[in-house]
Amino acid sequence: MSERNFSPWGLALAGLAATLLGLGFGRFAYTPLLPALVGDGWVTGPQGALLGATNLLGYFIGAVAAAMAARHVGSVRLLRLSMALTALSLLACAWNGGLIWLGFWRLLAGITGAFLVVLAAPVVMAAVPAEKRALVAGVVFSGIGSGVLMAGFLLPAMAGYGLPLTWAMLGLIGLAMTGTVWGRWPRGQVVPPAKLTGGSRPLLLFALAYGADGMGFVPHTLFLSDFVARGLGQGVAAGGFYWALFGIGALVGPMAVARLAGRRGFPVAFTLVLAVKAAAVLLPLLSVAPPLLALSAFIVGALTPGSVTLASGVAGRVVGPAFHTAAWARMTALFALFQAAGGYGLSALFAATGSYLLLFAIGGVVLGLGALSALAATRLLAKEASP
Repeated sequence: MSERNFSPWGLALAGLAATLLGLGFGRFAYTPLLPALVGDGWVTGPQGALLGATNLLGYFIGAVAAAMAARHVGSVRLLRLSMALTALSLLACAWNGGLIWLGFWRLLAGITGAFLVVLAAPVVMAAVPAEKRALVAGVVFSGIGSGVLMAGFLLPAMAGYGLPLTWAMLGLIGLAMTGTVWGRWPRGQVVPPAKLTGGSRPLLLFALAYGADGMGFVPHTLFLSDFVARGLGQGVAAGGFYWALFGIGALVGPMAVARLAGRRGFPVAFTLVLAVKAAAVLLPLLSVAPPLLALSAFIVGALTPGSVTLASGVAGRVVGPAFHTAAWARMTALFALFQAAGGYGLSALFAATGSYLLLFAIGGVVLGLGALSALAATRLLAKEASP
C-alpha cells in the first residue's frame, strides 16, 4: 500500500467524496430542484413526490444488498463502481425522458447511494489508526452536508439556466470527484464484511430508533423547499435558501455530535439527538415565521448526518469491531425501509390532503417514539455492563 493510502486524511477525503456524491448529490440535490421540475412541467407535484420516494426505495434495496454485494464484488471495487454509477444517474436525468426514465435513474441513485453510505465508513475506519477513527468518521459523514450545502446554494440559481444543464453539471462534478479519489481507497486485500448471526435486544431497539429517524425526517428532506416555495408562496430561491440552511447544519452536524459522543458515549448521544430532532421537526407547527423555520431547517440538517454518524457508532458499540459492518448494514436497511415507507406514505397523504403541516406533525411524533426506543436500548446496555 502506498504512503498516500496510509494517510488517514487521504482516506477520509475518499470517504467524504463517497457520501457527498451518494447522498449529498444523489439524494438531497433533488429536494431544491423539485419546485423547478414541477414549474417547468417535467412532473406534476404528486409525480415529483413519487420520484423522491422511488429514490428512497432504491436506498432500501441498496442497504439490504450492500454487505452481500461487497462480499462478491469487493468493498473498494463496489465503492468505485457506485460513485461512477451515481454520477451517471445524474447525467441521465439531464434528459426529460418521462416519469419512467427519471424514476429508473432515481432508483439507481438510491441503490448506489446506500452502497456508498454502508461501505465507505467501515472501509476507511479499518485502515486508519484507532485513535483517529472518531475524527475521521466525522469527516466522512460531513460529505453529506457538504453536498446538501452546495446543492442549496447553487442549484436554484443554476435551474434558471435550465434543468438539463443543472443535472448535467451535477453529473460532471460527480465524475470528477470519482476520478479524484479513485486511487485514494485502500489498495490490496480489504477484509470482506463478516456475517452477523443472531442479534441482541439493544441492537434491535437501536435499529428501531434509527428506523424511526428514517421516517421522521422525510418531511424536511422531501418537502421543506417545496413547502416554502409553493406552500408559502415564497418562490424557488427562498426554498433553496432554507435548504442551504439545512445544508449548513448538515455540514457541521457530524463533527458536533462526534464531540458529544466522546463525552457521553454513542448510545446516550444518539438518544439525545433523536429527541432534539423531534422537537425541531415540529417547529413549523408553532409558527412559519422565518426565524423558527430557519432554526428548524438548521437543526434537522445538523442532526440528519449527525444521526448517521451516531447510529454507525452505536452499531460498533453493541456488536464490536468485527461485526460492525454487518450490524450497520442491518440498521441502515431498517432505516431505509422506514424511510421508503415514509416517503411513499407521506407523499400519498400529501397528494390526498395538500397539507404540509400534517407531514411535519407525523414526522415529529415518529422521531419522539424513536428517542424512547433508543432510551430503552441505552438502559439495557447499562444493565448488561453493570456487574
